[in-house]
Amino acid sequence: MNNDLITSGPPLPGFGRQRANPQFAWLRLPAWALILCAILCAAGNARAQENVKRIEGGVLIQFEAAQVELVAATPEALRLSVIYGRQGPAASSFLVSPGDPKATPWREVKKNGWVGIKDKLGSLLMNPKNGEWLLQNADGQVVIPQHEIGGLNQPISAAKPQIKVLVGWDKDSPIEAYGCGNGIHSLMHTEAKAGVANGQATIPYYWSKAGYAALAVTADDNHPASWRGSADGEYVTWTFPGERADLYLMPAASLKDAANAYARLTGAVPVPPLWTFGYLQSRWGWTNRAYIEDTLKNFHDFKIPVDAFIYDFEWYATHPDYSLPDQGEAGFHDFGGNPALFPELATQINAYKAQGVHFVGIRKPRLGNRALLEMARAKTWDLQSQCGEKVSARDVDFANPLLREWYIEQSADLFKAGADGWWNDEGEATYTTYFYWNLAEREALNRYRPNERLWTLNRAFSPGDHRFGAAAWTGDIVSSWEVLAATPANLLNWSLSGMPYGACDIGGFFGSPSPELMCRWMAAGVFFPIMRTHSEVHYEPHFPWLYGDDALAAMRKLIDLRYRLIPYYYSLAHETFATGVPLMRPLIMEFPDDPNVADLSDEWLMGDSLLAAPILQPGGRRSVYLPSGGWYVFGSNQMVQGGCSRQVVAALDEIPVYIRMGTILPLGPVVQHTSDLPGGPLELQVYPGADATFTLVEDDGESQDYLAGKTRRTTFHWDDAKRQLSWRQKGDYSGKNVFQKVRVVVLAPKARAEAGFMLSPSGAVKPL
Repeated sequence: MNNDLITSGPPLPGFGRQRANPQFAWLRLPAWALILCAILCAAGNARAQENVKRIEGGVLIQFEAAQVELVAATPEALRLSVIYGRQGPAASSFLVSPGDPKATPWREVKKNGWVGIKDKLGSLLMNPKNGEWLLQNADGQVVIPQHEIGGLNQPISAAKPQIKVLVGWDKDSPIEAYGCGNGIHSLMHTEAKAGVANGQATIPYYWSKAGYAALAVTADDNHPASWRGSADGEYVTWTFPGERADLYLMPAASLKDAANAYARLTGAVPVPPLWTFGYLQSRWGWTNRAYIEDTLKNFHDFKIPVDAFIYDFEWYATHPDYSLPDQGEAGFHDFGGNPALFPELATQINAYKAQGVHFVGIRKPRLGNRALLEMARAKTWDLQSQCGEKVSARDVDFANPLLREWYIEQSADLFKAGADGWWNDEGEATYTTYFYWNLAEREALNRYRPNERLWTLNRAFSPGDHRFGAAAWTGDIVSSWEVLAATPANLLNWSLSGMPYGACDIGGFFGSPSPELMCRWMAAGVFFPIMRTHSEVHYEPHFPWLYGDDALAAMRKLIDLRYRLIPYYYSLAHETFATGVPLMRPLIMEFPDDPNVADLSDEWLMGDSLLAAPILQPGGRRSVYLPSGGWYVFGSNQMVQGGCSRQVVAALDEIPVYIRMGTILPLGPVVQHTSDLPGGPLELQVYPGADATFTLVEDDGESQDYLAGKTRRTTFHWDDAKRQLSWRQKGDYSGKNVFQKVRVVVLAPKARAEAGFMLSPSGAVKPL
């Protein structure tokens, strides 16, 4: 099909609404009628073209009540905007600042009465007479068929303005989309109403198997768009509150392509600090300084690796603020350390960090101190003055730049004391609270400790929050097998919706897990982007030594495995930064043509080669589906063929894990904390059967110097025919944490082979 040719006939079969168009009916018309039709059509098209003009980046089509813009927003995204009134472009927190419009090449298209724009990935076209539109990919295939926007020639409701944009669907395929956020146990969505709640984040975004992704932006980010599929499967309807609708359309043949395009729109995902890939111990109920230090000693004595303690209310307040009146409490301490736990905040933070344990403290989006509240209200910095009674009386408005500046100044001593991260809790009052809260924390870190990486853990998120180093956890969950089984789907849905760093309260927030449940949850956590335990104050803390000797031994082994995988995970984090593709991936992302994995979420991939299938039910048994191809049992010579399910049994300290044939898997040594890396040689496990390549990325793990290219990238290549490993290095980073020695283990089905060598800038290992 000619990319520029849009016929005025019916949509493609199976797409959009059908119009009567009897084949060859025009042959029955007399000659004079054909001439008259041609004249009338030409006149109509000329009148339609009068309402079209070029604008920066695209074209504008003027209708009676509204105007439509078709714009090349980025090299991967086209923007369809419907605008009533005189509103300018939406200044959305979702999006990165636009770059040079000239950096996105495009050209105007005019064919058969249709107008639009075309770039390297596709074309966005509209009929200027009736508002019908469609999206094509680079090959000219229609991925969104013709549909009307509707209402373009009628005034919008003044009382409750909203815009509906109809997006055509293939009615022979079910309406199913990926990447809309969590809150359901499925990976596929049929509708989504964007919003945030305790551990819930629904995003105005999806990817369709038709070959495109869509991100919706409204005039007010705190009133995001929603979408719903029609009962007949013909289209989805996006509903935009307000007088402006911006629908970013990204031709994307795969979930990976969609992730890349989405990241270009909303911003790259920074590489988190290295220590966040270790084990993180959270607790509500730290009682005093001695309790903290005894717990740290237990981790060392039991030889359980750990990289951070995460502290709840008690790190800064003598009591939780839930019972405070709306006017606050005189003497309540919002900024600083609780003397019972942190009489010497900076000294203690640095002392614990010297033992490998970082400090992460909880923050609340509100004030408790009466005088500070009075001041904030006098300046209308409180959120209630902006949003009305629906929000807490003590919440502050982080969207206000003056409030953010004050908050930064109040937090100065905390940043100067050396706090390594923040745990942002209960910020769901508005859709963008977490965004502007993280913005304040990012600006504070830049001011008081420039060039460091921000890391925060948030109870929800909206698009764009990841730009600052924000991670998210699934909220205040119950300790049960049912919740454990549902957790992977939540985290995978987040991975697909722009939050690649997801976590949960391992063991559950409410309740007391049995030793078996705790071990299985810990095992799953080995393969979550963030491995963190937590519990509510009235329940026993989730310390590994509190569950008996067998469970302690199992959990130690599982946490050890987490630390061995850190070189692999950290390299994947650099891939996420470069491409937007998440670390934790549903199988559908790597095996899009396998119908068995279309909605599979109780097993998943880390990267493209490691398949984790933890035990998520009591009893130690489960069924594991392996896609077609050869798969190795992790760390062994045993290879099994995929394309079918297999029943497996796993002891308390075991996890069903499989490695794809043709994989190089880097593993580090077991260390007490990431500050001890390298701690020994790097182990390269080679799983032969096909050629393999993997790039190990190393940097200092804490600064933003990697943004300037201060890394060491070692690309290993396995030539399967020659049974030869070669490598090349790029980058001159040479800090003390880089690996100097390598031990190669080739896990062939017939024989295991090993070799060791020094890691020079380039070289080759002779056939083993």
